[in-house]
Amino acid sequence: RISVHSELGTGSEFTVALPVTRQKPIKPTAPEIFTPAVSPAPDKPFLQEVKTKEGNPLMLIVEDNSDLARYLVNSFNPAYNLEVAYNGRQGIDKAISMIPDIIITDVMMPEKDGFELCGHLKQHKLTSHIPIIMLTARVDADSRLTGLRRGADAYLEKPFLQEELETRIQALLVQRQRLQAYYLSKAGLA
Repeated sequence: RISVHSELGTGSEFTVALPVTRQKPIKPTAPEIFTPAVSPAPDKPFLQEVKTKEGNPLMLIVEDNSDLARYLVNSFNPAYNLEVAYNGRQGIDKAISMIPDIIITDVMMPEKDGFELCGHLKQHKLTSHIPIIMLTARVDADSRLTGLRRGADAYLEKPFLQEELETRIQALLVQRQRLQAYYLSKAGLA
């Protein structure tokens, strides 16, 4: 209901009444885009509710924003076995010890940023083959080029389109499987 009250020379007054109901919100039909709020890493990890499944690829999420880390975990559970690191140093340590199938990392993080993480892992003999996707608010050309020069396989800006992230992950994992099959056949092991 909208009503307008006006007297000549005194201005106008508008009244807007919106009905409030307790109905379930309508689900949006647009693609899902995640824009994280700034929040610190949680004191306690939240992976207790995540179930591991044999045969699923292992994904390492390196993200200092707990909301975005939780969103990614919820998005990729149960299709992936998941591990989370909350800064670049922790991400490097976990990647070397666990050898994940794919890594999703932020760029701006404490201790070591995503560029340092990517450069270190791409130089290390145990982790140089792991695909790395960088998610970041730093979208300038210099930052993208720095990420790609350090070895990032993909560089997506925040807010990101969930479907694009999933498509890039699948493409990188398929490409990695094809390379493994090729080298195993060349070595006479397949």
